[in-house]
Amino acid sequence: MAVLWQLSQTRKAFRSSLNLSGSKLPCNVTYGEAFSVQPFGNNLVTMTLSGTQIDALLEQQFDNTSFGNKGVLLQVSKGSSYTWNKSAPVGKKVNISSIKINGTSIDPRSLYRVTVDGFMADGGNNLSVLKAGVNRTLGSLDDINITANYFTDSSPVAPGHRDRITVVK
Repeated sequence: MAVLWQLSQTRKAFRSSLNLSGSKLPCNVTYGEAFSVQPFGNNLVTMTLSGTQIDALLEQQFDNTSFGNKGVLLQVSKGSSYTWNKSAPVGKKVNISSIKINGTSIDPRSLYRVTVDGFMADGGNNLSVLKAGVNRTLGSLDDINITANYFTDSSPVAPGHRDRITVVK
């Protein structure tokens, strides 16, 4: 994802699928087409969260009453992955040992630099744990300009791998 590409100092990044309003882009992407799926103009916020807070964040996506629990999954950056159990009760869907960065499970007590968009950082989408993030830094570009820069610098862009999130039924 383009906003994740911009963040070389970040260990883990999250992106709400609700922040992408369209489902597909054509093979040749114009600025207008990119804007049509990402029209919000959010700056990125990098913050420090503990492993326990990252686990709580991933759990909160399944207890998101403002969207009727309609399968709003947080997307994670390259090198990050997690598994969630579809049949487990809310609050127990993600086992913290399944949350990995570069194949290594996160430590509940360790601190990690994570990046999200400004809306999420302020608790948007009912992701209130993000409001507790510390050592916040605000990015200088908004998400659409980061996306435009990504396509300019990285084209052609192949689709990303779809193996970062595993569902157990």
